[in-house]
Amino acid sequence: MANLEEITLHLSPPILASASPRRRQWMEALQIPFEVCAPELDETPLPGEEPGAMVARLARAKADLVARANPDRWVIAADTTVAVDHHVLGKPEDVADAARMLMLIQGRSHQVHTGLCLCRNDQIHVLVDTAEVFLRPVSAAQARWYAGTGEPMDKAGAYAAQGIAALFIDRIEGSFATVMGFPVERFGELVGRLGLLGAWLGMP
Repeated sequence: MANLEEITLHLSPPILASASPRRRQWMEALQIPFEVCAPELDETPLPGEEPGAMVARLARAKADLVARANPDRWVIAADTTVAVDHHVLGKPEDVADAARMLMLIQGRSHQVHTGLCLCRNDQIHVLVDTAEVFLRPVSAAQARWYAGTGEPMDKAGAYAAQGIAALFIDRIEGSFATVMGFPVERFGELVGRLGLLGAWLGMP
């Protein structure tokens, strides 16, 4: 039978290893109690690294950094990137770069890859979910205007599907949550399989 210390650790709220307000909003919407500890990490892609492999690597690295400082605690980390023709589009450097990125993906489809890692000590679970996003044609003037709103400046691919950029989206094939940076459907399946919903939410 588990001792009181083990039970207490199991019931401790997970740590969200992310500064993303979108991921915090998802955790709050799921009503899972959580703490935040955002690690600092070099997110530069490795030479020749595929987008899906990159987000899996970075999500695991973020989770590992926080987990090492918080033994016996569950840690949730994620990483998202936009890719067009296997070319990764990170966060824009400035307004001109944001407009340039939007012009690269307008009028066609691109992929949004989100990697998620859930770990506790030597228990490590990593998954990647991908959604296909189709944008309507956007003029250069519209791209510059959108970049000037400031909305895309901290977003991979230089747009926010949950914001003004929703007006540019024709359709999404896959999870909207994945596009927002938190593959909630896959996350729900994983934590349900691990029996964590009962610990975190009191769900039977």
